[in-house]
Amino acid sequence: MSNHEPVSDVRKRLREHWGNLERSKRSKFENEQGSSGITQDANTEVIDLTSEKESDDAETSETDISQDELQDVEESTSITREEHILQDSISSPPPTTIHPFRLMKSEIYDQNTSSEHFITLESMFGAPNLSKCWLFSFQFELDYILPIFAANTSITIIAQKGTILPATLQTPQILKLVANLETLLVHMPPYACHHSKLVVNKFKNGDCCIYIPSNNFTSAETNIPTQIVWCSPLLKRSPSASRPSAFRTALIRYLQGYRVDMKPVIAALEQVDFLPLDELGIEFVYSHPEIASSGLPLLGSRLQDQHHNAGDKDLTHHYLAQVSTIGSPIKSGLRSPGNLFLNFMIPLFSGLIKPEANTKRGTKAFDIPEYKKWLELNRIKPYIIYPTAEELRTSPMGYMAGGWFHYHWKRNEASRELYQKIKDWNVLYKRNPRAGSVRKSTPAHTKFLMKATTLSSDAAPFKEMDWVLFTTGNLSMNAWGTYSSKPRNYEVGVLFKSTKQVKIVIESAADLAYSNFNGAGRSLSETQSIDRKKLSVMIPFENVPIPYTGEDDSFCISAAYDEPDSLGNRHEPHA
Repeated sequence: MSNHEPVSDVRKRLREHWGNLERSKRSKFENEQGSSGITQDANTEVIDLTSEKESDDAETSETDISQDELQDVEESTSITREEHILQDSISSPPPTTIHPFRLMKSEIYDQNTSSEHFITLESMFGAPNLSKCWLFSFQFELDYILPIFAANTSITIIAQKGTILPATLQTPQILKLVANLETLLVHMPPYACHHSKLVVNKFKNGDCCIYIPSNNFTSAETNIPTQIVWCSPLLKRSPSASRPSAFRTALIRYLQGYRVDMKPVIAALEQVDFLPLDELGIEFVYSHPEIASSGLPLLGSRLQDQHHNAGDKDLTHHYLAQVSTIGSPIKSGLRSPGNLFLNFMIPLFSGLIKPEANTKRGTKAFDIPEYKKWLELNRIKPYIIYPTAEELRTSPMGYMAGGWFHYHWKRNEASRELYQKIKDWNVLYKRNPRAGSVRKSTPAHTKFLMKATTLSSDAAPFKEMDWVLFTTGNLSMNAWGTYSSKPRNYEVGVLFKSTKQVKIVIESAADLAYSNFNGAGRSLSETQSIDRKKLSVMIPFENVPIPYTGEDDSFCISAAYDEPDSLGNRHEPHA
């Protein structure tokens, strides 16, 4: 453990401020696997969100992509589900709703609640037959996570320097785990993050399971904001593992981009069959500072089959982003500062802007005059869900839940002007929780991008989705880059698309985990009466969010809030 750097001063301040969570408000996790829990207090820690800051030189950074690199966008999507089906004749079970997402159970909110739709770190890490675990994250509190593992589990941590709180507990179990712990350190430039959250579990029989959680591995982050986890099905070790797999190809390319030894995890993944993911059309999407075709160009290429058509004139296109951080205004290629989601993502994903046809590498292609009129002309309705200051103040944990939400819209004049423009356009939306809901207005640390299409502008917008992306990437150039500049962060995600075989729907975590259906949420084995499979994406907000009122404003962590929150605390500004 000698490689771990001392905790920085800013991280100490964050830990001191957000770590004063009263243990009386929290019970121990349910011991689902019979593994031992944490036996003594450890300081909680929160992600160092200052790393989300956009650097001033982002427009002309060394991460600019050359024209040749732009042409190198992955072609792995040519491996289709139809090819898999032809290779393997599989008898299909009765159509059911597939639920690949779980709500992270909180020690604060869920002490007396049970549901099939919950997940705990114990259920992810505590299996007695777990042989090897690779953990990718931006924050590790070892006193919190190590007691969950069986003593003979081999653990490899892939982390940015300075983001690991070393273990202080000295139990025989912890000492054995630490002795066998491998740490692979990723060196990052200022303001860049190893922001991926990825778990690869290998079991003693060679089977594997993959998780993408929205939380880093600390106590406070796991329990205070709402967190959701994508869970792969069990990937069986099989002679059929040699079959082509679009998901595995993309995942291995991401892993191969690291400058640390990824051969063991790649070898484990090469031995298992990814057909359960590929036959549903689930795709792995990532950002990688060493891979030019990652980030925004990669996601854009995966959504080429979702472009608007000439016959779509009577359709309304609904684009939604729900994130925990919104980056600084983007100036690159725009006449006036813009927003990544509005000015880059929507034009690219719709296919209405084709940057590759621009003579200057696409850098000016996204500068759309009279942008609001362009949205109206093309019947595009954008939504950005971001917590308001009042939602934070009245949430069960008050301002304490705001430590993971960075939108510095009050920081300077350019940020204020862009924020006011977005608000005036009625793009900003908030939660719409039912009265008496367990978590009330607790904000979610998740990140979703999604699109739906309706026949009329006033129809229920999100009844069936065209596509949904669950990702670790926030709305920042660091996370995604632009079409002509590489991302600076490591990020991962999974993309779902509706097809003739699979219908993608979204369902709120409140409806799934906290409904009164059989006293334990909606059943995971709910059978459908149609031939088309239905895949349910759990979301942390209601299917019909509501727009900001004139009195609402987005929470700004760098601003002071004098009105006491639900716990009687006031908010001091943070960088």
